[in-house]
Amino acid sequence: MRKDTTMDSDQKTPIECMEEALKTFRERNTSYGDNYHRHGKVMMALFPEGVDLRTEKEWNKFGIVNMIVAKLTRYSMNWPAGHQDSVHDLGVYAFMLESLHSED
Repeated sequence: MRKDTTMDSDQKTPIECMEEALKTFRERNTSYGDNYHRHGKVMMALFPEGVDLRTEKEWNKFGIVNMIVAKLTRYSMNWPAGHQDSVHDLGVYAFMLESLHSED
């Protein structure tokens, strides 16, 4: 397949984008493993009766809790060393959740 000569020099082909995404996935998988298999188990433990989200604010709060669980399970995959980015993200998400609660 020949490269379109009309493309800007900074523009990536779809294949280049996919190759970069695969590289990122491989790097993250080394750190986090198959963490996405654990996420549902944790969410079910936190919400054994399921969730009933009816308002935009409820969805926003749930979205942040979901991100907190993702970061926490990622952190635990690197136990005991952890992952500093996950710790920082956990703090940010906690304050975002606090901000949403203050709007009540």
